Amino acid sequence: MKRTFALLLAALLTMAAALPVLADDRVQSSAEPTASSSSGTDGAETAMGTDALPAASSGQTDAASPDASASGQTGDAAPAASVDVLIGSSVQSAPLTAENTADTLHFENLRKAMEKYNGTIISLQGQIRDLSNSPAQMGTALDDLLLLENNLRNAVNSVDPGETNLFLALQGAYAALSMQTTSMMSQYRSIGDSTEAAKNTLNDAINQMVKGAETLYMSVAAMQDGLEVMNRSLDSLNRAVAIVEKQQELGMASTYDVEKVRYQRSQLKGQMETLKYQIVSNKVTLEGMCGMELRGSVNLGELSVPSQVELDAVSYDKMLSTAMDRNVDVMNAQITYTSDTSADNKKAYAGAKSTFAAKFKGVCMAVPENVRLVSAAQETVDFQQRTFDIAAKKYELGMTSHEEYLAAKSELDSAQDDLNTAQRNLFSAYHAYESATKYGLV
Repeated sequence: MKRTFALLLAALLTMAAALPVLADDRVQSSAEPTASSSSGTDGAETAMGTDALPAASSGQTDAASPDASASGQTGDAAPAASVDVLIGSSVQSAPLTAENTADTLHFENLRKAMEKYNGTIISLQGQIRDLSNSPAQMGTALDDLLLLENNLRNAVNSVDPGETNLFLALQGAYAALSMQTTSMMSQYRSIGDSTEAAKNTLNDAINQMVKGAETLYMSVAAMQDGLEVMNRSLDSLNRAVAIVEKQQELGMASTYDVEKVRYQRSQLKGQMETLKYQIVSNKVTLEGMCGMELRGSVNLGELSVPSQVELDAVSYDKMLSTAMDRNVDVMNAQITYTSDTSADNKKAYAGAKSTFAAKFKGVCMAVPENVRLVSAAQETVDFQQRTFDIAAKKYELGMTSHEEYLAAKSELDSAQDDLNTAQRNLFSAYHAYESATKYGLV
């Protein structure tokens, strides 16, 4: 027994001596492992004689620190070749792969695109599914508990009351199980209410993200229209610069006059560059929200003007109840009030409904007001069109100058820009009404 123990001890010491010793994340010099080797060798000699000496010595020479001994490096040397070192040139940038390869976004398809490609929305949808499963699982457990309670009740009823001990034992077990069942049913209802409220909140978060993308879409569309207006203004300033420079040659304008017009043109160019940057930047954000490649060059589809049938269908009285039942604040307040019909919860529920009704009223009122503004803008366009037609005929007959012709054209273009803005605002107002009636967003 002693000889076996000695052999085991010697083997352990030999293995320890053969392993490399690392300290402070540096490769040690050959002198350090040698010291460890000698101490291990002394222990081995004590236990099993000189047979362990060659093994221990060989282990240190060949296995402990081959890189350090081969290169003659000290403990402060660079890591051994076998250690993986991450350097800047070895890090490769992995480009994000765009799942949505479309080059044009249409406002009507924004929600579908985001639900399919937006990672945050996909995650929220997954959370909603998980929440839907939790009450179902607890409901299954509750059903099992109710079945067990029913079986135990039958067992109590089938026992002869004369068998006092058994009857009392079963009756006590039944009472305890009934209490547990009642408690679990209460928890089930509470979890169900909390789950519904959480699902409402998550759905509202999805709707708010889509609403943000839609708002961004309309903002980019407005900026693109604004850029066209600025381009026309730049053309006008280019003509103004040419005219004032010619006037300067004829002695009809000063150097300051020329500098002033040139400065105005320079300022406008700077504003245009800023607007171009904003358009590209916002398009990148929009592309990211829809799972597209981040180029800042996605094309936006035209915003369609609501039909007269759709505008006539706008009604506060008819749609208030439907819209209110889909509002997250109203739904969650109703869940709380249904669970606990206290006075405070009743007031909170009534307050949520009142707040939504006031906001929804404003949404509904905005639609006819924007219809009126579109009609007024259309009248202005019609008038400016007639004015331009007259100016164009006069210019054709040589009765007016080219500058007067261009001024009439500029007035018509400006009126058309105002009409475009009014139509875009009408689209926005009607879509706000749609969002309120479909998703309770106000």
